[in-house]
Parts: sequence; structure tokens; C-alpha cells
Amino acid sequence: MGNPKFPYVDILMVPRHFLHVAVPANPEEAAKLPPNTLILGEIPSLSARPFKVRLDFSDYDLRAPSVEFRDFWTDQPLQYSTMFRAVEYEEQRKAHVVLLDDHPTTHRPFLCIRGVREYHEHPQHSGDDWLLYRKSMQMFSIVMAIWRVSVDLVRPLLIPQAGGFQVQWNTEEKR
Repeated sequence: MGNPKFPYVDILMVPRHFLHVAVPANPEEAAKLPPNTLILGEIPSLSARPFKVRLDFSDYDLRAPSVEFRDFWTDQPLQYSTMFRAVEYEEQRKAHVVLLDDHPTTHRPFLCIRGVREYHEHPQHSGDDWLLYRKSMQMFSIVMAIWRVSVDLVRPLLIPQAGGFQVQWNTEEKR
């Protein structure tokens, strides 16, 4: 028998939280916007873009699944500068960003939450071993955790500025 092949599982995430637009309260700031700019409170046809989550189950059961974010249309890995921001909310820590830009081993954007290989193999989490959670964290619970921090709790907010626009990712803390 040859080496067993471990599967990759691709999951499409489609955010449906509409893009909100901030209107400057200061009239001087509003005057710096490009001419003929229509300012709306919410844009129902725009939201954060869909993305693919690729779970790599290589060496699974001894190692947590690896998570990589990919462009839905091209299947290319997403660059941190073009990605959403994943945010976790905990009562003690409040909202904190869990999508980080550069893993020390892979040098890719990574999701820093339990159940994800990049979290458990990060030097700062060396005492939080995957095998402590393996029995309680199945694929569905990992996918739901990814959905929660990257889609469910975050809302894109477009803020007009003098040189263009800024996207800010706000969290919904009430859940």
C-alpha cells in the first residue's frame, strides 16, 4: 500500500452584510470628496467579496487542518492587503483581529484561532496543542469558527477621505 492521500476541502464563503458608507459630519471634510459623489448610508448591492477557504488535511489527525484563503474565481491565494479582516469577540478581550498578515513558518496570511494548524504551530501558542481539542473539534466546528470570525461578525464600512476611500471592518459585538 502506498501513502494515503489526505484531501483538500474547498468551501465558498459569501458574505451578505451590506457595505455601509460613512458620511463626514464635518462639511469641510465632505467638500474634499470627489465631485458628483453620491453618498448613501448603505449599499445593498455591495458587500465583502466571496472567497474560498481551502482546508488541507495533510497529516490529519495528528495535526490540525491548515487553512488558506483563495480567490473564488482564480483560485490564487489571497494577499493580505486585499482581504477582509476576521475578528473574534470575547467577553474579556472584546473584539480583536484574528486574521494576521505573516505566519512565521508559511509567510502567508493566517487565521489565528484554535482548530487551525497555523494557530497551533505558531510559536506563541506552543502550549495550546491541537491534540487537546481534537476530539471536540470536527471539520464542521472549524468551518463554523472560520465563518463566524470572517463573515458573521464583520461589517465593511466605506469611509470617504480626501485621497479616496478607506474600508474599515467593524464587528458586531452583541452575539
